Amino acid sequence: MMKRYRAAIVGLTGIGAGVSPIPLLGGLRDVMPTSHAGAYALQPEVELAAVCDLRAELIEEFRGNWSARFPDAQGYTDYRRMLGDCGIEVLSVVTSDHRHADIVVDACEAGVRAIFCEKPIATTLEDADRMIAAARAAGVLLAVNHTRRWYPLYNHVRERVRAGEIGKLTRIVGYMGGPRAMLFRNGSHLVDTVLMLVESRPEWVWAELDPGFEDYFTYRGDGGRDPAGDPGATAYLHFENGARAFLCASKDTPKGFALDLYGDRGQIHVSDLDGAILTVEGRSQRLVEPQMRLTGTAAGIDELLRCLKGEVTELSCPPEQGRLVLEVLLGFLRSQELGHRPVKLTTNDN
Repeated sequence: MMKRYRAAIVGLTGIGAGVSPIPLLGGLRDVMPTSHAGAYALQPEVELAAVCDLRAELIEEFRGNWSARFPDAQGYTDYRRMLGDCGIEVLSVVTSDHRHADIVVDACEAGVRAIFCEKPIATTLEDADRMIAAARAAGVLLAVNHTRRWYPLYNHVRERVRAGEIGKLTRIVGYMGGPRAMLFRNGSHLVDTVLMLVESRPEWVWAELDPGFEDYFTYRGDGGRDPAGDPGATAYLHFENGARAFLCASKDTPKGFALDLYGDRGQIHVSDLDGAILTVEGRSQRLVEPQMRLTGTAAGIDELLRCLKGEVTELSCPPEQGRLVLEVLLGFLRSQELGHRPVKLTTNDN
């Protein structure tokens, strides 16, 4: 008999409970659910036992959209009460960025076995550290939803780099634009994708935040809702293996997400809109995106469940990786405070 896992979602905005899928990267016609509710809907072993949001109207909206698939899901406005009532085994944390830590720690202490936390993992290293410590102490699986970790296109590009097709990777230029190119909310995706492709630890960084954020030295956003409270930035990362990355995540540039990878033999351009193009010795070819059963958030939750069942031994984005992304972001703020000087990162791998 198939074991069923009792799951819950805290936070019912679009990424938590939205119903609209988007086309896969590279212009394919297939679609994949992008919300946590949509991801659980694809899992026959999951019973979504409860949902929680501070706003009762979002609970009612969830019921209107998902009652046919999850007829027994209970609604709560207090996540602690939900954890105490429902015997939750798998939890999605989809709240504002600066609200993740208490929920994760409380969930670990309440007996939850696996947690899928939205990015960034937190907005302070102290919060990230206590989340990691709580998960370790309770033996809880904790994954961070840096979504491109589960996109076949970006994984395929990483494999081509690993295979040496552009020679030694020496430089990356990364771009994110549009009104929500916010450093913590979405710029975290850009930083993590660079770390994923370079596969080396950043030693030091420098940055200049967008105009209007000259005195923005500590996180002062509202958790990702209002772009006005979360800056864009132009930044530079120097890695232990000698690679260097130049990043632009700015709200006053056109919407997009793209990376150009340069090696000593060739280059790869990859973007959400265009797919990927490999160029070696002046000859270019479009890389064919591999087909996968699941991608993005749906694949991340599937991986977490398979890890819980013992079918997977490692998470693609464990909390230590989420912490490293956060350390880079906070390094950018520190560089701004120091007049755009380089900031050396710590070697704390927790």
